[in-house]
Amino acid sequence: MLEINNKKDIIIPFGKIGDNDWKNNTGQIIDAFADTWEEELKDPISADEIRTLETRLGTTLPAGISLFYQTFGLANIGEELQELDQMGWMKDIWANNPQNGPDFTSEDKEILPYLITFSNYIGNGNMFCFHSETKEIYLFDHDSGSYITKMFNTADDYIKGCLIFAQAELYGEETDQEDADEWSEEVAEDLFGNDIIKKWKY
Repeated sequence: MLEINNKKDIIIPFGKIGDNDWKNNTGQIIDAFADTWEEELKDPISADEIRTLETRLGTTLPAGISLFYQTFGLANIGEELQELDQMGWMKDIWANNPQNGPDFTSEDKEILPYLITFSNYIGNGNMFCFHSETKEIYLFDHDSGSYITKMFNTADDYIKGCLIFAQAELYGEETDQEDADEWSEEVAEDLFGNDIIKKWKY
């Protein structure tokens, strides 16, 4: 069982989803995280289900998300991957009641038509989305002057970051949550930079 007792115990699961050891490393983290929270593992999502979703959306999923779903389903990675029937175009959320929507900036409005939601961030109304054409990952922050921020070039990096942060919950008897939080954040900052982690987590 994976246990975090020092910074070097934290696994960087992959460079990109599909790498040689990605499935083994990712599975080790997901299994340990599910065990910690006494949760059952999720079933993989079939290729047919993915194709049905892509037909409904009118675009393909990022390759990393598609492979992750077909391998681990909507696994608990520390943030809530949306059920397939919840995924949709962000612009449609406020289509019928635009007066209730955010006061998007002009820059936000250029990106908004391309964004599809796929993950909820800790239940606070923020959402991660992918760009329908470039497949880049954006964060919708409901409490910000600029509501839409590009975070990652690929979905692989978002899932990788989630799996790194999730390992903070796996601290062992030799350490505590505060230390594990600090170590996971340092590893993530080394990969993605302080600005991205500050925007994501603070």
